[in-house]
Amino acid sequence: MKTMSLFVLFLCLGLAGFPQSTIVGKKAPAIEVENWIYPKIQVAGWRTGVVPPNWRGRRVVLDFWFTQCAPCVASIPELNQLAKQFPEILFLSISFDSSDVIQRFLDKMILYYPVGSDPQQKIIQAYGVTSFPETFFIDENGIIQWQGSPFQLNRMLIDQLLGKEQKMKKIQLNPAEKKSENCAYKFTLQENHSGMLQSSYYHANPYDIQVFNKDMEDMLKVFYGINKSRILTKDSALLKTTYDVTLKADRELTTHANCIEILKFLLPQQLKIELRAYSKDTLAGRIQIKNIAMLNGHLSKSPHPGTSFQSDQWVGKGLTIDQMKDFLEDNYSILLEFETTDVRKFDFVIPAKDLNKAKAMLAEEYGLAIDSIHGKIKFWRIIKR
Repeated sequence: MKTMSLFVLFLCLGLAGFPQSTIVGKKAPAIEVENWIYPKIQVAGWRTGVVPPNWRGRRVVLDFWFTQCAPCVASIPELNQLAKQFPEILFLSISFDSSDVIQRFLDKMILYYPVGSDPQQKIIQAYGVTSFPETFFIDENGIIQWQGSPFQLNRMLIDQLLGKEQKMKKIQLNPAEKKSENCAYKFTLQENHSGMLQSSYYHANPYDIQVFNKDMEDMLKVFYGINKSRILTKDSALLKTTYDVTLKADRELTTHANCIEILKFLLPQQLKIELRAYSKDTLAGRIQIKNIAMLNGHLSKSPHPGTSFQSDQWVGKGLTIDQMKDFLEDNYSILLEFETTDVRKFDFVIPAKDLNKAKAMLAEEYGLAIDSIHGKIKFWRIIKR
């Protein structure tokens, strides 16, 4: 069972938002579960109604998810807000988790809509769900009008599906729900207490960045390109604290590149820290190309870069040598320099648990040697303000 759960989680992360088939335009299969689990809190005077025995004649947003799927959980806050903004729509969700698992999850995470437990996956199979999360919009005649990722579902799309323009409803938000905003962007940052361990999620679509359950160490790598071996701080707990972050920028006032820069500015500001770069003399490794013909034998044909772990090996496809260097630095907590301007893409398969074996593999298979140098190496110090 554990192996199956890990496989489904990997599928969830890799295929989120890309359904393999569509049933748009067809009659929605029945939504029949033995047990609905309801939200445990009342939010700002607004409460989810009981699921009616017969939901025909109602417009329905139906979301498929499970508790250990990071992108699924990351989409919950947005679905919460949509459920509040459109009280005339019945928001429902289905999970293959047991009722007990869902109940425990709701002790830690706020949902504003009911969850149906479908451990036999009868409803999941009836809707042809092959990746998580996946969401459907069903009209009042029981016809599926839309199918896709919950991250694509927004107020404008729902207005289109309803066939009318709706004025924004005035909804009172709790202080914890209020967002820091100005005319160009909306930004939120909060610690993650979901208890999902290493299950995390990240996407950076144009004008829309969402991070779920990533620690500071990981975010420094993703947004600033700073490897953990180059971070200096006395507060190790700060690096391991996990956060949820959202940034939504106005496309008329910003650009996609500006969106990333806005987040890089706001993140340390909100955490009340400063990232200060400096160099110091130290011993480090240096990657050198010793056999260009051997290296050229691993030129990549992959259209997109990607990495994965297979058994005790790290597999990288469509990566530059500099990107491979980043893996070695992070995985083995070492310092490496690579001084050439080679930006070609290669495929790598490198041992992930033994540094000596990794060095030998690079030399024997890729023509890359790692020797030692002593010089000024760049580090980053995290300073609390």
